[in-house]
Amino acid sequence: MKKVISEIEKTSLKFPFIKKLVRIDETKHTVKYRLVIEEDLFVHVYINIENDTVGFVLINKGQRIYGRDAVEGKWHRHTFENPFGHDFSAAGSKKVNLQEFLIEVQEMLDSENLL
Repeated sequence: MKKVISEIEKTSLKFPFIKKLVRIDETKHTVKYRLVIEEDLFVHVYINIENDTVGFVLINKGQRIYGRDAVEGKWHRHTFENPFGHDFSAAGSKKVNLQEFLIEVQEMLDSENLL
C-alpha cells in the first residue's frame, strides 16, 4: 500500500491545478484520496489492491461529471456527456493510470472553463 500511496502523492504534485491532497481513508488493501482543485471541484481516487478495483472520479458540486473505473481489472468510463452511463467502447475500456486520468481531467477543465 505504501507504494500506491507514494505514487498517488507523487503524481498529483505534477499537476498545478491540484491545490491540496487529502487522504480520506487507508486500510491494509485500500486507499481513498481527495485531490482538491476548488472547494466544490475535486478528483476522488479509490484503489483496492486486493481485488484490483480502481476508481478515478471528477466531482463538481457534489456530482460526478467524469470518471474511469476498473472492477476486478475490467475498465469503463463515465463520459462528460453521460457521467452516469458506462462506456465499454475501446476508448472507454482502456486502462489508465492516475497521471493519464489527470491529463484527461486537465483537458476537460480547460475545454469546459472550469478552472
